[in-house]
Order: sequence, then structure tokens, then C-alpha cells
Amino acid sequence: MQLKTAAITIWVALVGWVFANKIDALVPLGYVIIFGFWFLEATYWRVQFYYMQRAAAVTEFLNDERALEESFNASSIPEDLVHPLGSLKIFKMPSLWRAMRAPSIYIFYTFLFAVNSVVWSIAFKTAL
Repeated sequence: MQLKTAAITIWVALVGWVFANKIDALVPLGYVIIFGFWFLEATYWRVQFYYMQRAAAVTEFLNDERALEESFNASSIPEDLVHPLGSLKIFKMPSLWRAMRAPSIYIFYTFLFAVNSVVWSIAFKTAL
């Protein structure tokens, strides 16, 4: 939510600046802002999704009575369950393209893209 708030704040500031100072050539900079935040949020989503998978694996292990008992008897936790935290071979990080198409991300930034296009067309018509 903080990324979306920052994206809106910066984008609205740009649009306000464009209309206040009549600098229509800066409207395409809105697309740079939109795609920059879209990429940033998709990257964050990928990492979050990966750790959600890891949390699900730990939960599955803790809910498996037989595996938990074996772990207590062996006095060890299964390898790669909680350490190392960096990478786990059984989980694959989702692609950036998949993250960019996640509904929680895609809908917001597509809407912002469409609104920026409308703003650009308005700025272009008023410049003529």
C-alpha cells in the first residue's frame, strides 16, 4: 500500500506541475513514474510470494505429526526448512512478468496508465 501511495503522490504532483506551469511535454514522464513503481511493486511481490511459500512449508511441517515426531526424535529440523533463509531449491521464485500481472498490482497500475493517457490527450488538445 505504501508503494501505491507513493506512486499516486508523485504522479499527482507531476500532473499538477504540468497543468500549473503549462509544461505539457512532461506528461510522458508520468509513464516513467507508473512503470517504475509497477516494476518496484512487482519485485517486492515476488519476494513476498516466495516467503509465503516458505511459511506454508513450515506450517505444513508443524502440522505433520509424524514428521514433527521424527524431528524431535532425531533432535534436528529437516534440512532447508528454515535455514538458509536465502534460497530453497524446492521453491521457484515467480517470474517478474507473472508478478506484474498479479491482480493486486495490474489493476491499479493499468488504471493509472489509462488516466495518464487521458491527461496526456487533454494536455495535447489544450496545447493546440
